[in-house]
Amino acid sequence: MKAVQFIGGAATVCEVPMPRPRPEELLVKVRASAICGSERKPYLEGRRQGGAEIPGHEMSGEVEDPGASRRFKKGDRVAMQAVEGCGFCLFCRRGNYQFCSTRHHREGAHAAYICLPEPCCISVPGDIPFETAVLLGGDTLGVAFRAARQLEVTARQPVLVFGAGPIGLGIITLLKFLGAYVIVSEPSAYRRSWAREKAGADITLDPQTQEIAVEMKEIAADGPEIVVECSGNPKAQISSLQLVRCQGTVLFAGENYAGLEIVPSDHIIHKEVRLLGAFYYSESDFAGVLDLFRRGLDPHRLISHRVSIDEAPRVFREFMDGQTGKVVLDPWV
Repeated sequence: MKAVQFIGGAATVCEVPMPRPRPEELLVKVRASAICGSERKPYLEGRRQGGAEIPGHEMSGEVEDPGASRRFKKGDRVAMQAVEGCGFCLFCRRGNYQFCSTRHHREGAHAAYICLPEPCCISVPGDIPFETAVLLGGDTLGVAFRAARQLEVTARQPVLVFGAGPIGLGIITLLKFLGAYVIVSEPSAYRRSWAREKAGADITLDPQTQEIAVEMKEIAADGPEIVVECSGNPKAQISSLQLVRCQGTVLFAGENYAGLEIVPSDHIIHKEVRLLGAFYYSESDFAGVLDLFRRGLDPHRLISHRVSIDEAPRVFREFMDGQTGKVVLDPWV
């Protein structure tokens, strides 16, 4: 079967053997696979992501072989929940596998087929298109919903968002659907345009040529009440804490493993800032964002590229250069 692999700092389409499901796994035919920003580092380093030979963890498809599953049958539509937990701890029992102390991440979605344990499969209604399901049941809107449900956004409330990559675009789209007034800081001209024209951002700012603090004074004199940091850039994360108003909320959704020099007294204590995080999504989050879709939330405008898996080398380059919105691969065209 066809699959994508990261070799020598590039995406390569290879022929690999069909995966063989273990007794507790389902064989799923991949119908849509989306590129995620977390694939940047393994892509550039030409290595496996999470120890997997084939990358990709945002996927929708249909069950090819349900194995011993009593929940799914052949032909059922599913979305991929990429975090596998122990199944027994407090968090796993609540469906929050991402907090399991022994969790590990499933990869392998950029291929024609994938094997997944039953808890990593989320049931998708039959009327939901595959490219819709991969957005609702993935990082783009799954994380966005998990973030938004913590923020208590009100109509016309100014919200500053740092970063308009895939996660940022999802959060901007959801915030606008909830009625917020969204200001976006993003260095890529392409992504600023995408945030404005596709996700509905009210104002977009270029942090390379504009003083964000000065611009925000014109919009919200006391600072934004809510700041959502989606880039993972340490400078943007510090700016989030500096710019948020006293008793405001900062939510980090962008990954940063390099560390951050926070001065708790200045950045948090004396301002009484509420600092939150949003990590992945659960099946209940999928149900919530599916309900918003039924009520009119349109995720499709976030897709800039719908391409066959054969075009993966090109679109991965464009994605890594910040020249795409959300990219969806189809192994069957």
